[in-house]
Amino acid sequence: MNEITYEEIPAEIPAQTITDALRGLWQNPSQFIRYWNYKGAILSGVLRAPIFLLTYLIGKESLKLAVGAAAVQFVFRFFFAGISGALIQSFRRVEPAWKALMAVLMMVPLVSHLFEFVLQAGFAYFTSTQAHTDEAILRSICVSVISAIFTMFAMRRNIMIVGEEESKSFFHDITRLPIVIFYFIAFIPNELSGFFRRGAIIGGMIGIAAFGLFAQLLCWAITNKSSWTYGNGKAIPMLQYWGVDGMIVLSIGIMISTYVYNRSKHHSY
Repeated sequence: MNEITYEEIPAEIPAQTITDALRGLWQNPSQFIRYWNYKGAILSGVLRAPIFLLTYLIGKESLKLAVGAAAVQFVFRFFFAGISGALIQSFRRVEPAWKALMAVLMMVPLVSHLFEFVLQAGFAYFTSTQAHTDEAILRSICVSVISAIFTMFAMRRNIMIVGEEESKSFFHDITRLPIVIFYFIAFIPNELSGFFRRGAIIGGMIGIAAFGLFAQLLCWAITNKSSWTYGNGKAIPMLQYWGVDGMIVLSIGIMISTYVYNRSKHHSY
């Protein structure tokens, strides 16, 4: 065992180019219906509705309005996530993987949140709760980015796919999600650990810095605060910033990954 990996992909899978995938969507749009992803629809609705529920409740709106906003979001996400799931599935065999991921990240959040904004803004207008719409949608965008990346990661391992020979039952995929989540979280530390083992120190440091920037922006968007404090505003110098904490956590993950790699390499002899 040389790397921490998790693969359920058959030995031989026909790879696609990004051009092949885009051409397939253009020539055969019916796959959005044929591969409408009911698994993603259920999970997305369950995941997104609480964002709007909590945002409205934190904003001291009534429970009725909070539930209404959550219901609108659940219905929208249930139908749209099925379509976006089909889109991501159509790119899951594209090589190299980063091109598929970039295409998905450009299309799915942009289109979904355009419709989402119109829908939720309409609800906010008729209920006079416009102050909460932008905040809730910003948090929803953050979830969309992570969700799209994770969905691609899972689908490339034959989890959360529908209508194909490799697809399994919804129950099977749900039971596999914990281990997929674990390897999803471990993926970046594993990759950067490989950078350092190969002597690509500059590349590894750039990766850590980029992750810190991403963590800073993501947590800032979710909490609406650039840093955290405790005890009525007390702060630990530097450590109160999300990005610094993110780099520390990632560095610990890299050390653990390196330790596991070295240990498994030692026991392989």
